[in-house]
Amino acid sequence: MPLDRGLRQFFAIAAILALIAGVLLFIGATETDRFFSWTIEPPLTAAFLGAAYWAAFLLLGWAARQREWPMARTAVPPVFVIALLLLIATLVHLDLFDLDSVFGWFWLIVYLAVVPLLAVLVARQVRASGRVPQGTRPLRRWLRGALLAQAIVMLGVGITLFVAPIDGATLWPWALTPLTARAVGSFLCGFAVAAAFAARENDLDRLRGPAYSYAALGALELLAVALHSGDLSGTTLECSVYVGFCATVAAMGLYGLLGSVSSARSAAD
Repeated sequence: MPLDRGLRQFFAIAAILALIAGVLLFIGATETDRFFSWTIEPPLTAAFLGAAYWAAFLLLGWAARQREWPMARTAVPPVFVIALLLLIATLVHLDLFDLDSVFGWFWLIVYLAVVPLLAVLVARQVRASGRVPQGTRPLRRWLRGALLAQAIVMLGVGITLFVAPIDGATLWPWALTPLTARAVGSFLCGFAVAAAFAARENDLDRLRGPAYSYAALGALELLAVALHSGDLSGTTLECSVYVGFCATVAAMGLYGLLGSVSSARSAAD
């Protein structure tokens, strides 16, 4: 089941765009009024989104290097969900985007193109590949359970932020606007889908890329909080729960990565 060339190129280009977005948002968290598609306040929100883009970069870059569809397809569900929800959020809040600059128009054009293009490429790949066989290196039962639990939490919070951004933002550990709440919710829903899909795939070999991404997501979000701790405005409990959850995400990703590497070495021996 070879990976379609067009889909591999899509992953590679999307990875580069995610890397650039991560730089603009994480490193330039305090400069989004000058160097991004819309002004993001407080800087911790920009850093959160930048960390998410960098995690997506690792997943997309890994998928672009694969030669087989069963390996690369783990990137498709989260990327499609994130792109679709960000497109909806963009169209809902289009008046807030800087369409007088190249950043605003570039964002809009990219997300208008990504969703239908990815749908077409995946449909072509699925028709050519048929049914994907089950994996041969299953995850430990407790790890699958933990991933599903994390997926449920992220999906619940993500949907709340996206559908009811004003009410949902009151539960977040720092201030969010309706647009940034929907952007944060988009990534939470996407990574929830990634965690759930990883549990469904239940194969260590296919999940090395998602494990890289998941571990990086948790670690980078912790770093974002450390760098912009002054932006935290929630209660001590809310902030502690958030930090603790990010730590579990990093731990699950690292554990899955180590398990994947160990399994591959055992198979080689």
